[in-house]
Amino acid sequence: MRTVLAAVLLLVGAGLIAVSALGLLRLPDVYNRMNAVAKAASLGVVCVLLGVLVLVFDARSAVVVAVAIGLQLVSAPVGGYALAVASYRAGSPLAPVTRYDDLADAGFGAGPGSDPPGGRAGGRAGGTAGGGSTGG
Repeated sequence: MRTVLAAVLLLVGAGLIAVSALGLLRLPDVYNRMNAVAKAASLGVVCVLLGVLVLVFDARSAVVVAVAIGLQLVSAPVGGYALAVASYRAGSPLAPVTRYDDLADAGFGAGPGSDPPGGRAGGRAGGTAGGGSTGG
């Protein structure tokens, strides 16, 4: 029974990691890609670690897996967010289907519609994602 449960957890984890990789290839912009990788891959790693714990269960393994899961669940979302903000500040263009640009209102520096200090122009003219009002 333990082997079946471990196999299910390992397959679910590998499936989530595969979905994450597919999202990395198929999604339209850097922000959507980072979201897919930060969420699906971190949950996939957690499932794989739980599957390993079911197979090799002892106190030391439980502590190591608990620490690894805790670090994964804390560091992956924070890292994904930090990379997304850095991409935004660098002027990475938003996907054409993006409706809202919440970071523009939050004051996160040069966005996709402005020219960053490096001189590379970002995505859409006007700086609003989705053609919304410019606040004026």
